[in-house]
Amino acid sequence: MTKSKFVIDHIYWERIQLYIEGHVEGIELKDKAIYLRNLTETMQLKANHVEIQDNHFKARFNVAILNDGNYLPSDEYLVIYKADYDYIAQINDTLLDPNNYDLTEEALIEYEEKETKNSKNNYLLAYYKWVFKKGGNSKQTEYSVSPVISSEVNEFVLDIKFKSPNPKTNPLKLKINELKGKYNKYSYNLRDFTFKTIFNLTRFFHLRKGNTVLFTSDSRSDMSGNFLYVYNEMLRQNLDQHYQIHALFKSNISARRNFLDKFRFPYLLGKADYIFVDDFHPLLYKVKFRRSQEIIQVWHAVGAFKTVGYSRAGKKGGPFFNSVNHRNYTKAFVSSETDIPFYGEAFGIKEQNIIPTGVPRTDTLFDEYYEQQIVREMETELPMIQGKKVVLFAPTFRGNGHHTAHYPFFKIDFARLARYCEANNAVVLFKMHPFVKNKLEIPRQYEHYFVDVSEFREVNDILFVTDILISDYSSLVYEFAVFKRPMIFYAFDLEDYITSRDFYEPYETFVPGKIVETFTELMTALEQGDFEVEKVEPFLDKHFKYQDGRSSERLVRNVFGS
Repeated sequence: MTKSKFVIDHIYWERIQLYIEGHVEGIELKDKAIYLRNLTETMQLKANHVEIQDNHFKARFNVAILNDGNYLPSDEYLVIYKADYDYIAQINDTLLDPNNYDLTEEALIEYEEKETKNSKNNYLLAYYKWVFKKGGNSKQTEYSVSPVISSEVNEFVLDIKFKSPNPKTNPLKLKINELKGKYNKYSYNLRDFTFKTIFNLTRFFHLRKGNTVLFTSDSRSDMSGNFLYVYNEMLRQNLDQHYQIHALFKSNISARRNFLDKFRFPYLLGKADYIFVDDFHPLLYKVKFRRSQEIIQVWHAVGAFKTVGYSRAGKKGGPFFNSVNHRNYTKAFVSSETDIPFYGEAFGIKEQNIIPTGVPRTDTLFDEYYEQQIVREMETELPMIQGKKVVLFAPTFRGNGHHTAHYPFFKIDFARLARYCEANNAVVLFKMHPFVKNKLEIPRQYEHYFVDVSEFREVNDILFVTDILISDYSSLVYEFAVFKRPMIFYAFDLEDYITSRDFYEPYETFVPGKIVETFTELMTALEQGDFEVEKVEPFLDKHFKYQDGRSSERLVRNVFGS
């Protein structure tokens, strides 16, 4: 597969018919199975017609009827040839060479000013973009087909966009929607008023500092993660005899609280003397706490990898400088001094309020007894790992959030990975991000080499049995560094990811392992044992001030003076 190519040489239009011509290398063209498939793998549409001559093909797509008689909907689509393997179309290098275009001096300057290689390529591919405007000149209704290199998967796709005005609504529906809007606004204002009234009254009657502790999260359904370790440490120190400990959780930001919690939450928020949070928590930023209250952020991730919070000011999705988000934390706890300026930047709080005690949930990583116990449990639950080299494939998702999150599984050559497992007495565990919508389909013939462990609750437990980690931009690398074992970073979209998301430190010098940008490079690193493992220990020492499994104890003593 690695030497096989499915190449697009030419793109052109005849009315609403899109023609794609190309050739194959190392592939036998015996079927006319050329498709468009979206990145979340929820839609796959066969070409209306395909002509084959030797190793050349010409595929025709009627965009008006391709979707079972309907138009091709907005999305990004790979062009694939389905044979014994799904071959993803590559764009011929000649189409990405500016010398093959009649560019003006001004256009050439504009081309050179593009930030990334892909943005340069897309500048040239825009030559093949086709836009249909309603009536020939409409600015409100248009359908565009843009050949681009996708920033999410670093592959050639057809980017379809259908822009149209909202359909006209009859007067009755407009009136109903207007009334709904007024009701929703009134309902929100009433809830907001009730919330703040309960909070302010409770705060007023608890001006003196007391002994109430609240653990609360808008993205966690139970006492887990850092919360659990802090809570257990409080119990170990018998602090439950001196403090009233409460917990109020919500599985995600969009979930609704039950009726009683709508009143209980502002009451406890106003009463609590110590409030622990571990993520973004919007309601905390709407109220003014009394000076004696402590708002303690025990962030769910270890270290500072991808930029968050105010570090993204001026970028899409980031708060601006006048936002109140995060700013009312009185303390935040991190794993090392290295993280202090980054967390201060992200949360918009004073750096002296950021304390490097270590991250509570990493304590078990230094616990030899726990390691022995969890290894036995994992080998019982996953008997296929016994006596095997275990490779954990744990990347982050692609997309703009949990609604569009996916992972491009076509970037994995399962056949070659299986051959590696066979030759090296190895198995591969796949742990996908919980946001990922498209599910991993493990080919039946490889089920004794691969297993999907995405549903396992505690990823840290899997690390104990992992010999090699393959990741990309996941903060899991901090935890795995504790084991001083090899890592490979499969960052096929690195340049675009840096441009859109960015990191606190340069990725190339930051990550503790080998960086590869193609699956061939990944397999070569695996097969040759080329992991650059010498980077791991300095990374660990830099990002873990303490390596003694007592972070929870230090944090609790700092907060409660116990």
